[in-house]
This record gives sequence, structure tokens and C-alpha cells, in this order.
Amino acid sequence: MRVTVRVATGHADVLRCQALIAETYNREYEVVFSDDRYDLDAKIEPWPHRYLMVLSAGELVATAGLYVRDTYVGRFGGVGPAEIAAILEEAGAVDHEPTRLREVTKLVVRPDHRGRRLGRFLVGVAHARAFCQIDAEVPHLLVFCARRSIAEGVHEGAGLRTRTIKPFPLYRVHELYRSEEDPMDSRLIIPARDIPARWYDLDLPGEYDVGELLGEGR
Repeated sequence: MRVTVRVATGHADVLRCQALIAETYNREYEVVFSDDRYDLDAKIEPWPHRYLMVLSAGELVATAGLYVRDTYVGRFGGVGPAEIAAILEEAGAVDHEPTRLREVTKLVVRPDHRGRRLGRFLVGVAHARAFCQIDAEVPHLLVFCARRSIAEGVHEGAGLRTRTIKPFPLYRVHELYRSEEDPMDSRLIIPARDIPARWYDLDLPGEYDVGELLGEGR
């Protein structure tokens, strides 16, 4: 399957991405979004600041968001600079600033395109420097929160290394998402160390073969 991947530009692009995210999160998790307020126990989440688009024949089939500030992990997960710094020291990456964080978030594949390997592909391309470091003067660290099955099966299945920071607190917004058997964690990704070059150095916009970038058949 060949797709076009590009960063959303302009109001119309942003609305397309927001519509797919809102439809999916409302249907599956009863979550709504807002630009100016949030309440995780009322299932109101903040919109991402940027969006990535995956298109097939001009149709939006997958999208991902990016928090360029006020990360979900920091705002709601209670993760502070000292915890990030401890992981950086253990990894021998103390040249990174522990307060310089961004977060890839709200990764959604359109229901009729699921089961076509787009989940892992979307995770990979969302960690392209041309998206996750957009407008950054120096590379930011990446954080995210997810169920352990997603982090281990999708993120790590795409070749990313994820470093567990700590468990994510319980909020009503995730009651239809997490479980005791599959809890959520906050995790860290150190870009130059944890993201394979085939993803991190990906040119955007671009047209790509899903299976080829996933390394299938190699």
C-alpha cells in the first residue's frame, strides 16, 4: 500500500485531522476536545498543536497530533524534570535538556483502513524529525502515555525504543481504554538514540510504501 504523508497546513487540513480524531475518540472512548479547557474526569481533552496526515488517493486514512508544549505526560501524568533527568543520566544522554519536551499524541487510523499495518506505520512516520521536531531550534525529547500493549506492540513493533518513566495516574477519561491487565505508563523517547533513521530522517511531504518502511520482506 502506497500513501502520501505530510504535515497539515492551513485551516482545512487541521479540520480534517480534528474531525477524524474527534469521531474516533467520541465513538470509542466518549471523549470530546477543546481549545481552551480540559477536564479529564469530564472526558474533555486538549487539542494537539500540530497534525500529521496520511492520505490514500487523496483521502485522509490516518492522522497523528503533536503537543509542542504543555505535554499530556507533564500536565496530567505528573512527570517532572528530575524524573526525565534520571533516565537521561542512566542512558548517558545528559546533553539533552529535561524540560524540552514534545509529545506525539492522538494517533488514529480510519476504521475501514485498520488491519492494513497502518498503526505501526503511523507511529513510525509521526516520529520523523520533519514532524516531531518541526520549528524546533534543537531536538526535543519525546514523551507519550499509552497502554503497555500499545507501547510494546505498536511503538516497539515499529522499531522505536521506549523508556518507561512511571505509571500514568487514573482518570475517568481513560476508563474505556485502560484496564488492570493493560495499564498505562508515561514513557520517554530520546530521538537520536531511540528512533531508527528510516523514520527520524524521513522526508516530508513524501509518498511511501507502508510495508517497505516497516521493513517487511527484508
